Amino acid sequence: MRARQSLGSQPMIRRVGLLPLRYERQRGERRRIGFTALTGLVVLAALVFWWFMIAGEIKEAGDQLALVEATNANLQSDIDELQSFAELADEVQKKRTALQQVMAGDVDWPALLTEVALVVPGEVWLTTLTASAGQTEGAAPVGTETAAVRISEKRAFGRVQFVGKSLSFPGIAKWLIRQETVEDFSAVWLNSATKEAQEASAGATTAAGPEVVTFDTTIELSGKIASRRFEGGALAAGRDLIEAPGAP
Repeated sequence: MRARQSLGSQPMIRRVGLLPLRYERQRGERRRIGFTALTGLVVLAALVFWWFMIAGEIKEAGDQLALVEATNANLQSDIDELQSFAELADEVQKKRTALQQVMAGDVDWPALLTEVALVVPGEVWLTTLTASAGQTEGAAPVGTETAAVRISEKRAFGRVQFVGKSLSFPGIAKWLIRQETVEDFSAVWLNSATKEAQEASAGATTAAGPEVVTFDTTIELSGKIASRRFEGGALAAGRDLIEAPGAP
């Protein structure tokens, strides 16, 4: 039995290191150093590649910045050329604003007097006119400005006081009724009416003339009579305030 086992078994060969153990340790250390160096080279290559990419992006951004700066320089040049026009426009606007302030409440006097002339009865003639409108509103109060009772719910754009004479009281009534038909007038008020005889002229041989009625009326103007010269946005926005109800 032992003979069979010895014949069937193969001899075992054991590898025996003849070098000292410290050489094996040095070999392992060299392997680790080589692996570390290889890893460092890979990392260094990656860093170099990343640096080139960043440098390219920085250069591209610099080119874009230079292009934007050149565009801004051209725009600034255009702005400098147009600055004179902006200053001119500003000067025009200032003058327009000044004119609007001066002409605020300006009355279209030719139109007003034409309207009055068209409705004056034949037996009535006017002797004096006193206006209180626009910039002179309240400077010389007339008629309804100091009246205790308002004759119209609308705020007056201005007032004109007429003093005149009539051959009769019906003539004054015609005068008042006709003034009410004018769209530019918001209200008409009779301040007074006195009947008196006309005095004879100096050196005349005839007696005094017929009796006449001296009357005093105030016409309140609506915003339609405004001249609206140099009227701009600010005045247009306040146009409705002229017609708004309120105290005088």
